[in-house]
Amino acid sequence: MKWTVLLLLIGSFLQAQKTDEGFRLTADSFYGVDDFEAIYYGVNGAFIKKKGKKIQQFYDVQLGDLTEVDLINPLHILLFYKNTQTVVLLDNRLNEKQRISLNKLTPFRFFEHARLAGERRLWLHDIDQNRLELFDYINNKTLISTAVLKGTISQLLTDYNFCHVVSENHIETYNSYGSKTSTMPFIKGSLLDYDFESLVMITDNQIKVMRLDAAYRFRESEMTSISILQKEVNSLYLKNGKLYIWHGKRLDVYTINPINN
Repeated sequence: MKWTVLLLLIGSFLQAQKTDEGFRLTADSFYGVDDFEAIYYGVNGAFIKKKGKKIQQFYDVQLGDLTEVDLINPLHILLFYKNTQTVVLLDNRLNEKQRISLNKLTPFRFFEHARLAGERRLWLHDIDQNRLELFDYINNKTLISTAVLKGTISQLLTDYNFCHVVSENHIETYNSYGSKTSTMPFIKGSLLDYDFESLVMITDNQIKVMRLDAAYRFRESEMTSISILQKEVNSLYLKNGKLYIWHGKRLDVYTINPINN
C-alpha cells in the first residue's frame, strides 16, 4: 500500500540526515538490508539478495506468494509463505537450511504471521484463537501461548526477546516469557518498523522515534522529521540506525543519530 507523506525538517535530540542520494531499486517488494548492507527484494515471486554486483535468489513456485521475511540474522533468514503455511530458513547464500510445515502441527491452527525468536524458536500468530505463540520448531513444541490478543493483528515486529503485536488501535509488547509489558496507542494506516529497542513510525506527516525504556515500555523520543518532497512511500526498514525508505523505484537512505547533551 502506498502512503503519501510530507515530512518537514525540524531539530531535536535526534538528528536525521540523508546519508547519500539513494539508488534506483525497481522491484515488486523491498524486504530490507542486513548487517553487511546486502539488499533484499522480490521480483516475480523470487526472493533476491544483492551485494555489490553479486545477485543470489531463492524461488519455489510450489510455495505460493512470499508474505513475510525476517532478516534479523543474515545467516539464518526466515521466509514465510502464508497460503501454504510454510516457513523456509535460508543461509547467507540463500541455500535452504530447513523447511517447516506448520499445517502439519496438531492440533491444527492457521498462522497469519511468523518471525524468528532466537535459536530454534519462532514467534507465531495463531489467527484461529488470536494468540501469540513461542514455538520450538526443532521439537515441534509450543513453549508459550499468550492470552487472547485484542483486535485484528496486522503485523509482528520482533527481536529475540520481544514481540510487538500491531493491531488497528494499539501495539502490545510481549517478552519471551509470554508476559505483556506494555500497550501503546497506534494510528491505523501508519507505516512502522522496529530494530532492537527502537521503533520508527510514519504518522501524521511525521517520523516518530520510540525507544524501549527500563520497564520495557515504548517512550516517545524527541522527534526529527525528514523532508521527502511528497514522494509515495511503499515501505520502510530500520537497521543499525539507518532508515531505508522505498518509493517503489528508488531507495533513499537516512541516518538517525542521538545528539549528546
